[in-house]
Amino acid sequence: MTTQSIINSVRRKILEDGEEIISAETMLEYINLAYQDVYKRIYPNSDITSATVTCTAGVCTLPTDFGTLYGDGYDTSNNNFEEVSIADFTRKEFDRAMTVENGTLKVYPTSTPTLAIKYYPKPATLSAIVDPTIDDFFQEAIVYGATYRCQEDLQDEQLATYYRGLFKQELQDRLDAQSAYEELNVRGAVMFQEQRLVSDDSYASF
Repeated sequence: MTTQSIINSVRRKILEDGEEIISAETMLEYINLAYQDVYKRIYPNSDITSATVTCTAGVCTLPTDFGTLYGDGYDTSNNNFEEVSIADFTRKEFDRAMTVENGTLKVYPTSTPTLAIKYYPKPATLSAIVDPTIDDFFQEAIVYGATYRCQEDLQDEQLATYYRGLFKQELQDRLDAQSAYEELNVRGAVMFQEQRLVSDDSYASF
């Protein structure tokens, strides 16, 4: 789906042909909020990005597109830095660690000069010329996510609740389907079949 096709779908659901009630700017805002909701639930592995960040006195400069850390960080000696909670980081009950606080990556020990990290970039803001990059399989959920926000604007709480429920259910159903699909691929779609390692006549008397 393109951003425009998502806009068209949402406008059909709120029974609006033009932009008299929900402006184009507001519509894009709601679609982007729904897109972030979906993106942060699925985190596609194909989007994982690597970077080496520079650290000064325990504070590292993150890439401009940084969204969420993925896995451990490593210094030039290949020592791993586990991501911990802000509370655990404050206590410093570890040899090496990292945490993200208020959009800033902090590292311990503070003498660490650089850190190699992997991360999920934040999703690109959708516009008339920027379309969702996630799998089409998940994009219908964006329509429901934007629709319930529009219904809240229209002060129709019943429809807002209805579409919010559809959004959550649609996303969960698709996550479950994706999980089942991946699990089936791992097993090769081959059912376990019993094998008799000892033949029936092995117990025949000598």
